[in-house]
Amino acid sequence: MSDELRRCWGAGCCRFVNNQPVTLEEYEKAVQRNQPGFNLPGPVEIFIGCRKNVDGVQEATETAVGFYLGSGMKRAFGTVIPDGEPPSLFERTTGKFLRKVTDEDMQKWREAWKKAVDAARQRNA
Repeated sequence: MSDELRRCWGAGCCRFVNNQPVTLEEYEKAVQRNQPGFNLPGPVEIFIGCRKNVDGVQEATETAVGFYLGSGMKRAFGTVIPDGEPPSLFERTTGKFLRKVTDEDMQKWREAWKKAVDAARQRNA
């Protein structure tokens, strides 16, 4: 069975292998361990919002809805490509995978994100 790989987009400071926080080195070893072959795209990595984001928007959104989202990508030929699956939904406090995202989940996320962005703008105005 393949490892579940999850990391934040951009900074890459949030990294999880099988829902456990790991160092960059441990994460890259897990990616290599799950690589099917030299010429094939790598394993699916779930890209999530940075859980250490300083503006507080991600944390406020997660708190409001009780979950966070992640999108599957594969490393291939020097870039990352979508895995073709709907985003995944993870429980906020435990990080446990709950299900694939529904339209209702996305609506809740969008509303909470907008409120969090508006609150951050007011704080910084």
